[in-house]
Amino acid sequence: MNQEQPPQPAESRPILPASIRLPLPFARKRFLLLLGITLALLAAAAGPSFIQAGRAKFARILQSQGTPLPPSPLKTSAGAAENVSTTSPQEQTSLLPEAQAQQLWAEFEKSSWNAPQQEWSSLHPEIPCEPFRGGIYGQGTADRQWSHRCSASREPEAAHWSFYVFGLQEPLVPRLNQFDVAAPALPEEALSQVQNLLQTRLTARFGPAEDRSSKVARSRPVRWPENLRWQARDLEIQLDLSEFDPQRKVGRLRLQARQRALLEALNEDERLRLVGTSDFLYQAGSGIDAQLADKLRADFPDVASMLMKQQPDPDPQKMREAVQQWQNQVRSSHTSGQTGVRAAMIALPRSNWQAAQFHDALVKLLASARTSSLDRQPVLLLAADRLAGRLHWVMENDTSESAHWQEWRTQLVELGATYAPFFSAPPEYTGNLLNRVWTDFPESDWGERAFLQLLSHGWDPGVDCAGGSDQFRQVIQQGLQFREKHSKSPYVLDVQLAVAQAYETWWSLSQAVATGGEYSEGVEPGKYQDGAEAARQKAIASYEQLLQMAPQSDHAAYARRILPRLTLGIDTGQRRFYCTVGD
Repeated sequence: MNQEQPPQPAESRPILPASIRLPLPFARKRFLLLLGITLALLAAAAGPSFIQAGRAKFARILQSQGTPLPPSPLKTSAGAAENVSTTSPQEQTSLLPEAQAQQLWAEFEKSSWNAPQQEWSSLHPEIPCEPFRGGIYGQGTADRQWSHRCSASREPEAAHWSFYVFGLQEPLVPRLNQFDVAAPALPEEALSQVQNLLQTRLTARFGPAEDRSSKVARSRPVRWPENLRWQARDLEIQLDLSEFDPQRKVGRLRLQARQRALLEALNEDERLRLVGTSDFLYQAGSGIDAQLADKLRADFPDVASMLMKQQPDPDPQKMREAVQQWQNQVRSSHTSGQTGVRAAMIALPRSNWQAAQFHDALVKLLASARTSSLDRQPVLLLAADRLAGRLHWVMENDTSESAHWQEWRTQLVELGATYAPFFSAPPEYTGNLLNRVWTDFPESDWGERAFLQLLSHGWDPGVDCAGGSDQFRQVIQQGLQFREKHSKSPYVLDVQLAVAQAYETWWSLSQAVATGGEYSEGVEPGKYQDGAEAARQKAIASYEQLLQMAPQSDHAAYARRILPRLTLGIDTGQRRFYCTVGD
């Protein structure tokens, strides 16, 4: 499964993270080097799953930010168009800096903040608008949860006006809460002039900006401020250098503004993400891991450590040697005049759980569960479930025991932990121990915890969507039964939220863009039309029940985020309980 706040008085106002695309390509190499240093420093504490997730996330970042600038430096021309608001993107690149700045400012001036979408569109009929459709961009931070977006064109440099509907106050109408535009790629001199002209105009209206540029001169791609922020009473504006090629001296600017309602929603994102999403990976150190570790530490100290840490602590002597080597490297680099980046390289010793050690701990848990008392069995089985789900990763990081995998697999199956029959080794754990805890101990607290984990996994804790794509159907069925039989459970709010999201998933799938269409995600909406409207109504009712059951809870806050769009029939892009291979 990132936290901004609305403008506040200067003494209490937090710093909002800027969204800046990486400089290209030399600065990107420097960024990669620094990122490598950071990952190395974190490796000892974070573990292999963190590294795998980081690699995947970093690849996505590079993919999303890898759009190259135009193949040749752009030219400025003395023939600036008089009506800049109708200038085509191709013509924009030949405008004088004054005209470029005027073009961007004219688009910014069309932002009638908090204006209803229909009223704004009536004033700007030349700018087409579209409602949100599909799940690709529907989840995540609040700024991606727009209900309507109006765009000057489909070009990368187009201006966008995004409308949102937050809160349950009547009337429920989408309102303008965000504007963003990217300038076309320009040579550095023209880029600097456009930036200065826009900075002057924004300062004249909103006062001095906060310069959030890097304080390290040699790490800055340009000499002028590349990251400025203004904050007014209900508005935040950012003027950023979003791209820059230091070899060709060509880059882009981005102008973005956000209104208070969106900023307040962004400030809630992390809290709502924790309650509204689930962790499909067996990460070490979660809340349930800490409680299991406390129960088991006296008899199984090695298991307690494995539950809490993705990796064992590195050897202290090796850590001291690595730090000493780094210090020697820094002194040597200063003597030879190397840059600070090169001098900062450090190779921390990596430490992973040994596959045999991890396997033995899992065997001990499963064997003990066979002879322990009934009240002890669910604790042992849940702990075994947590380790069984991570054994695959441990073995990928320690291949020294790979020849023993088939023997281990047979042993674990006999003890009750099953693994998918993949040809590659090691295969993935099926999650069957969770089912066993829930089935055998449904009235215990640990049994209800197992149920909640199963529900969070879409009632399919295995791999590659073994239970099918439409997980929402099982979540609805199982969740309603639990709610009826366990109405006093401390986890009833979580179950209620999951059921609401399952109904919401059903309806949202019926609104998705058909396979092959623009923004297509491979969903066939026709398969979900039957019962979709009833699912929307049941989702609304389920979320409204959350407001009644615990109005001050994070679950209710999540419901308030979703309800306005559901009520208006605007797609939410919910996909929590829709499974596709490769998610």
